[in-house]
Amino acid sequence: MKYKDALDYIYGFINYEKNLDKLTYEEKKFYLERMKYLLSLMGNPQNNFKSIHIAGTKGKGSTSAFIFSVLKEAGYRVGLYTSPHLQTLRERIRIDHGLISEEELVNLVNIAKPYIEEAKKHPIYGSPTFFEILTALSFLYFSIKKVDFAVIEVGLGGRLDATNVIFPLVSVITPIGYDHMHILGNTLSQIAFEKAGIIKENIPVISSLQEEEAWNVVKKVATERKAPIIKIDEKYSWKRLSFSNLGQEFSINDGSYEKIYFIPLLGNHQIINAVTAYGVLEVLKSKYFIDIDNESIKNGFSKIEWKGRFQILKENPMVVLDGAHNISSAKALKDTITEYIKYDKLFLICGMMKDKDALGFVSTLDPLVYSYHFVPLPTNRTRTPDELSQIVNSFSVKDAFSYVDFKEAYEDVIKNASPTDLILITGSLYLVGEALDYFFGKLD
Repeated sequence: MKYKDALDYIYGFINYEKNLDKLTYEEKKFYLERMKYLLSLMGNPQNNFKSIHIAGTKGKGSTSAFIFSVLKEAGYRVGLYTSPHLQTLRERIRIDHGLISEEELVNLVNIAKPYIEEAKKHPIYGSPTFFEILTALSFLYFSIKKVDFAVIEVGLGGRLDATNVIFPLVSVITPIGYDHMHILGNTLSQIAFEKAGIIKENIPVISSLQEEEAWNVVKKVATERKAPIIKIDEKYSWKRLSFSNLGQEFSINDGSYEKIYFIPLLGNHQIINAVTAYGVLEVLKSKYFIDIDNESIKNGFSKIEWKGRFQILKENPMVVLDGAHNISSAKALKDTITEYIKYDKLFLICGMMKDKDALGFVSTLDPLVYSYHFVPLPTNRTRTPDELSQIVNSFSVKDAFSYVDFKEAYEDVIKNASPTDLILITGSLYLVGEALDYFFGKLD
């Protein structure tokens, strides 16, 4: 089997990520018993390593990356499982030395294929899905590599997510907001209930900042499951000390001491993500006596690598790439631009999915925008550029242009932008991946 054959095999299974706009939340689709059965055929590899489990609407990827980076700096062999990917499927599965290699992925599929084929025959559960197979492959890989810890990010929701078969050392809930509402619910309470589904009996929980409605649900679930819970703003205070285009320095104080850290990511929300990760690390140290010194936290925070999150690609004009795709992330993006970046005109290159609140998203950013430049995404879930232009025309008199692809849009904008302007590329992680391919070359 070659690498392309392995990819074709994995992508040959039903992939709900491609149809989230039409997806209904049914247990026969999100069926943990099917996942448990597949893993049992594989020998339950998820039981061979310690894990940290992370759910939420915003910041779960960055928070996962912070924890991963610190544990790596502390000298542990550590795995990281995240989704979706930007340029290559291999981004989803990595250990401390980097992404799973093409050869390793092929070997992994060769090992797992007999078990997957057997699982497909189950008369009740039916065939595993694309995400279930990837999750099982990640668990198998981490087991084979004998990782000490694996940081596992939830794919969708939490309660019925394929990752929710692990029994972690810590459960983490990052900020909960409105996203995938047609699947998870129309209220923060409903969405929070799904996210809080990762909370296990007696397992500590770290929660980031939450709206009161969401927090009440998370706290209730934790109480019912006798899971001790810490909300970061009830234990820590923090403040930004300085920043530049290279990152920001901030302090964390627990009432008895203050520590200062640097992160190469911009935005107040990234400081909050770092504080959430810090809370997780403190639990690992205090409850499980895991050796993580402050130097490892400093180095891990300063060396974090997380593409597509307010990533500055070039200057003069400044080009910023950000994966924001819902209203709450648009607000964070707007705040970050306003607080951190000086510019004359903002040219917005944007592509969005059908299931996203495009009106809410673009109207949030509109006060900053000079002109709109809309592109289609490389998926059947994309909104058309003309549709996005019509949305802008419904509330704004600013110019809105449509393009056949990202390349055409960027090359048109860069001709018109001055060195003091800002080109913002945002609206979808699909678009982030296209932009990274354009600037740095394709990985797959």
